[in-house]
Amino acid sequence: MSESFPLETKSAAASVPRARWWRIGLLLFLIYTVAFADRQNISVAAPEMVKELHLSSTVLGVLLSAFFWGYVLTQVPGGMLANRIGPRWVIVGTLVVWGAAAIATGLVSGYYQLLAVRFAMGLAEGAVWPSFAVMFINWYPDSERGRAINFSEMALPISSIIMAPTAGWLIAAYNWETMFIVWGIPPLVLAAAFAYWGADHPDQDRFLSQEERRFLAERASTASREHGSFLEVLRSPMVWTFCLIYFLWITGLYSFGLWLPSLLSQLSSSGIAAVGVLSAIPFVLATVAMYLNARASDASPHQRARHVVLPMFLAGVTLLVQHVVTFGLLGNMILLIIAGIGLYAAFGPFWAWALQYIPRNQAGPAMGLINVAGNFGGIVGPLIVGAAAAGGAVANGFYVLGFFLLGAGLLAVATAVVAGRNNDAEVH
Repeated sequence: MSESFPLETKSAAASVPRARWWRIGLLLFLIYTVAFADRQNISVAAPEMVKELHLSSTVLGVLLSAFFWGYVLTQVPGGMLANRIGPRWVIVGTLVVWGAAAIATGLVSGYYQLLAVRFAMGLAEGAVWPSFAVMFINWYPDSERGRAINFSEMALPISSIIMAPTAGWLIAAYNWETMFIVWGIPPLVLAAAFAYWGADHPDQDRFLSQEERRFLAERASTASREHGSFLEVLRSPMVWTFCLIYFLWITGLYSFGLWLPSLLSQLSSSGIAAVGVLSAIPFVLATVAMYLNARASDASPHQRARHVVLPMFLAGVTLLVQHVVTFGLLGNMILLIIAGIGLYAAFGPFWAWALQYIPRNQAGPAMGLINVAGNFGGIVGPLIVGAAAAGGAVANGFYVLGFFLLGAGLLAVATAVVAGRNNDAEVH
């Protein structure tokens, strides 16, 4: 499939209202910020939970991965449901269920009950991103989609900036149970907000101006075909290649976020509140890098692959260096910041690149499928780091993630080369 993008001036986009950004885009960003915070806040609580529940590194790895066992099960069904009834009510329903599960995390007692509620939260959150895919296709032209996806994905580092110190303070001031209960409230608030202000499509939005509605209708996506079957998606070598790239990448990314507080706790002698603050630092510059990389990607949509490959290589090499060369806390923090930039910068370009090979009416299920494959990395990564953490020292297992990221980068290079040759063959 050739990659063609309509040319439009910046003044054309700037002259119309921007409700697609400040209302729809902002709501999606807030929802994903809370989703990732509720997914990751257990990492800040982990050091205290280890002491209180007497967990080994391997057992803790199982608990950290429990969310993803549920998460992968509802990806494709969630995308199909969003296609059938619309993404709005799927998103609202998932917010209610995962909010209840988040609160329950702070109310249950015992290791196996914690496993159960984390699994239930994963089941609910699994339908969110595939539903977002339908929103991205419906609401944003090709020339804006990389930034739109990136706007939502910026929730990943920003949620860590907000969540880590907040969770650390709540645990230090109260306890880890209270922290989970407090973080379970925002999803319920956002469910009400999205039910009122959200819409499946610009044509169905009662608040949208006619000018912006017309602007979006005239610039409907041209980079992907309008219709196709899910069977066609399953038969696509490109889709399965993106699945593998995402698996390798997410194995590194989620494990980085989940194990980072434990690593910093071992590298420093600071208390849990200080560890929460330190854990937020690598994500600050990662947020800036995500914005700049997505903006550059939308400016050169034919070259999205390079905006995926370079960050992956940067993160992979940095994590390996962090293991091989001995540094103090400051040196390790600098390397972890660089790794964070590489881990997060590729999100917008990656999904915009993948959507070019997916029919519009299959965006939800297809992105759900890719997310399923990727989030198996959320299961595998924590277990690998936990198993490789010899003697309970997380630093002994952290470097393994670098190999996964280098593998993702190499596969992305090969994919870009093959896609380029296929495009040349179509032209000639």
